[in-house]
Amino acid sequence: MKLFRKIRFELMKKNSVGSYLKYAFGEIILVMIGILLALQVNTWNENRKDRNKERALLMELHKDFKKNLEAFQPIKQLQISTLNSGNIVFRNINKLHLPKSRDSVFRHADNMFGGYPYNPSNGVVESLLSTGDINLIRNDTLRKYLVSWKDVLTHYTDFVEVDLNFWSQKIEPHIIENGNFMDISSDKNKAMLTDPVFINMLVRKQHFQKNIVSSMGGNDGLEHYMKEIVRLSKDVSP
Repeated sequence: MKLFRKIRFELMKKNSVGSYLKYAFGEIILVMIGILLALQVNTWNENRKDRNKERALLMELHKDFKKNLEAFQPIKQLQISTLNSGNIVFRNINKLHLPKSRDSVFRHADNMFGGYPYNPSNGVVESLLSTGDINLIRNDTLRKYLVSWKDVLTHYTDFVEVDLNFWSQKIEPHIIENGNFMDISSDKNKAMLTDPVFINMLVRKQHFQKNIVSSMGGNDGLEHYMKEIVRLSKDVSP
């Protein structure tokens, strides 16, 4: 700037208006270029900060959802086992006079009343959504999964809650009053398995279980979302 002032002073002393105007115009251009370069450097620096933050967030997401997916596997197997037990019961419930069918019903009826809630870690996703940092994630597909994750999880947990409430409010009190928890093959339990009221309860219970298993699978299911979030958060471009 001292150099610029000296040049301006010399041109003014010489009373060279044309040269002064040319110089002034050139100085303006230089200043504008300097401002643009400064803005470019600032933009580059902000982008670098955003990418570093994005990378850190994706690492946290990957770690959280990898753990969530691992913790979900035994829950998934238990829910599928509960559904399969119900299928076996209903294949044999009208053939209780046959020893093999009766044994299958008694062996699997108890496993119909599972109820397995799942509570994954959601801290990173909730923070992304509440702070607006979700916009730092450049992958559109990953953003879609993260935004929809809460709805998918709620869809699953609502079905589980309905199932658990039906057990605790309907089936369990009925068994306490009419059955025998201590002896699965007792005469009371055999009588319940021919009772239309209790059978209707089992039918509803199996329906709720099908909803639970359905909400776990498919492209809109809980497991698919977790797998995709793990996959998409693994490879982070610079």
